[in-house]
Amino acid sequence: MARKKPKVVVKTDEEKYIFGRNLIDAVPCLVKDSDKAKMYESVAELFEELGDYEDAEKLCAEAEKKAEECRALAKKQEEEETGRTQCEIQENKKEGMGIFRKCILLLILVVIAAGIGGIVYLKTEPGRYARAGFYEKRGNYEKSYKMFHNLKDYKDSESRSRECKYEYALQCKRNNMYTQAKDALRELDDYKDSKDQLTELELENIKNSAVGTSVLFGEYKWLIVEKEKGKALLVKSKPINGYPYHENDENITWADSTLRKYLNNDFITETFYEKMSDEIMDTEVVIPDNEKYQTKGGTATTDKLFLLNARQAEQYRDMLSNYSRDWWLISPGNSQNTAQYVSYGEIMDYGYEVSNSNIYIRPAMWVKIK
Repeated sequence: MARKKPKVVVKTDEEKYIFGRNLIDAVPCLVKDSDKAKMYESVAELFEELGDYEDAEKLCAEAEKKAEECRALAKKQEEEETGRTQCEIQENKKEGMGIFRKCILLLILVVIAAGIGGIVYLKTEPGRYARAGFYEKRGNYEKSYKMFHNLKDYKDSESRSRECKYEYALQCKRNNMYTQAKDALRELDDYKDSKDQLTELELENIKNSAVGTSVLFGEYKWLIVEKEKGKALLVKSKPINGYPYHENDENITWADSTLRKYLNNDFITETFYEKMSDEIMDTEVVIPDNEKYQTKGGTATTDKLFLLNARQAEQYRDMLSNYSRDWWLISPGNSQNTAQYVSYGEIMDYGYEVSNSNIYIRPAMWVKIK
């Protein structure tokens, strides 16, 4: 069955006019001025369409005027509502700020309490241990090893202190902080490869130091008196007292002296790490005769440590005059039971009895610096 088309109802001008008047009468029933304005706009459009029918033009003008008045009232009402809203917002803000301030105050109190608790915690052993671990992870090994050290035997603090100190030493070594690296490695002694690291560090320092400089190698400071390609001649900076050239007052040469035996055995062991002694070169030592007194220097030797001869003492005189001590030379004096020595920078070629223990020693050695 076919659907019927909707019937189009066409209103007459009279019907439109009456409908418009009814709309005007219905306007007061509306509450909002904005709705009234819209209604009057519709009435004005309706009467405008009617043209000169009856008083349609007059009613159109009146409706437009009413619409304008209602729009003005609606705007005013909107502004008042907006004002009230702003006041409410302000009030709400004030109320919210009050709550916010209370929350902030509470938060501050919580933070202060947490801070105080944190400070108290950080002063406890667990707290200090945690902080030390934090600095260790951050690579601040200087701080971490000191903090672990201060914790003493708490947990594994002692071992972690040594490990952090080792890392600190290597860090300083990489950054060319010689003094800090040297001190840390010396304190670590035989921890891991600390001795080897220290040997490399001190040899590098010797390599980079000028002739005439006093440098640390092993347990003592040494003067760099000469440098050749890949090696340096070091002489003990401060003379050492208490060692005779030979224990007995008898005819002797360097090859059989007790001083030679001591320097190349006990002295090396007591003064240098094994790695350091490996870097001390074996040197062929030729002992000149004393031509003035016709005494013999004896056979040549191969030593790591030896004494300077008269020629060398004169050659390095300016550098070696830093201490006014009498010190032994390797050459014989005016008799075979004597040895030459230096006194106030002057070479005493007639010598002194080899058994005298009041004359100091200044060992010398060649080290490899590559």
